[in-house]
Parts: sequence; structure tokens; C-alpha cells
Amino acid sequence: MKIAHISDFHLRWHLPGTSAVPARLSRRMPELVEVAVQQINAHAPDLVVVSGDLVDHPFEAMDSPENRAMGKADLALIAGLLQQCNAPTAILYGNHDHPGLFHQVFDRLALDFPLCGHRVLTFLDAEGENNYPERIGAQWDRFEALTADGDPRPQIHLQHYLVAPERNQDYPHTYRNADRIKARLLADGRVRLLLNGHYHPGVDLFCEEGVYFSTAPAFCQAPHAFRMYTLEDENITQEEYTLDI
Repeated sequence: MKIAHISDFHLRWHLPGTSAVPARLSRRMPELVEVAVQQINAHAPDLVVVSGDLVDHPFEAMDSPENRAMGKADLALIAGLLQQCNAPTAILYGNHDHPGLFHQVFDRLALDFPLCGHRVLTFLDAEGENNYPERIGAQWDRFEALTADGDPRPQIHLQHYLVAPERNQDYPHTYRNADRIKARLLADGRVRLLLNGHYHPGVDLFCEEGVYFSTAPAFCQAPHAFRMYTLEDENITQEEYTLDI
């Protein structure tokens, strides 16, 4: 099985301006995402994962009528680009996306679906106090239930934020309750792979007690990378590709 992974577009097209971080090429994202989709299709993956921060929605006026309309148009633009993927696509929102608008545009996304004998599970968490991401409430209850049921299929977990490693030095990228989440994952015995974005430098694929973790680098920043994972027996390998532009 092959999985393509791309994350953190921080796109602005209908929304005015660009990201507050100059290295994030928000206004070039429509053309670059289209190229990336073409290159991903050439690898013929079984699944494409897009792990959040699709849009760079302005925090200072998240719910103004103008920004809501333009933010929805930008999400619709991304949806159109991702419809060109030849494989099923799992899409998450991140802390720079507007959750309500995301659900309006991506209203039929499956959060639990089968793939090549595996079970793919998506978790839509959010930042809490002091910008620390947390898995709490309904998302924690669902996570707890899914790691306690009797379904024998190996699991692949998708989320925007990091469970491991800890990367909270300059900004809180890792869950506040990461230790608790990780303990359940390692004890479950069925979880094979966790994929996330959010931490822009990325973290290369690594394995701990049979569970693989990977953080995709931010596509919005040069060299505009995406990853391909190959799952074979008990082993998972990673290849990283950058746009030749």
C-alpha cells in the first residue's frame, strides 16, 4: 500500500494579502498545489492525506462576513484542486482553517474508512488554552472507543497536530495530553502509522514500539515537499519529493 502525504498549504487567493510569515507562499499555492497533485498522481498512491492548514484564514477577523465568504471560496478552490487526485483523499482542517467553513465545503468526508485491509481514522482536534492542541471531549471519547473496540484491522491515524516527538519550544505543536494519547496508541497493538502536519520543518518517519510517526513539512514553504509512504508487511518506508520548479 502507498500513501501520499502533503500538508500546510496556507493558501490565500480570494482572501486578501498573504501569510504573516513571508516564507509561506500563500498566493502561489493554487499553481503549486496543482503541480503537486499531478506529481502525486504519477506515483499512483492508494490514498492521499492532506493534514490541515489548507487556508491561511486571518485570525484577527475569523468570522467577519467578508472573510467568511472569501475563506469559503478559497476552501472550494482547494477542493477543486484535490478532486484531480486519482486516489481517495483524506482531508483535515488545521488551526489556520475555519472549522465551520471546512465542514460546509468538505461535507462528505469519511472519518473512518477501509483501505487495503487497514482502517483509516481521522481526528479533528483543536487548540486550547495558550494555543496548546488538545484531544478532549467528543474527540477523546471517540479515540478511546476506537482503541478499545474489537475490530482486528490495523489502524492508520490522521491528525493535524503532533503526538510525537515533542516540539513545543517556539510554539505549541504537540498535544498538551500527548503522553496520554501516545500511551493508548502504543498499548493498542493495531495502530501502525500516525500522520500529521502543523510543525513546518517536518519530522522524518520514525518507529517506536511498532508504531510509525511522521510529520510532513509545510508545502507552502520551499522546496514544497510531499511524502510517499510504502506499507509492506510490518515495515513502512518514506520517500520525500520536492517540486521541480
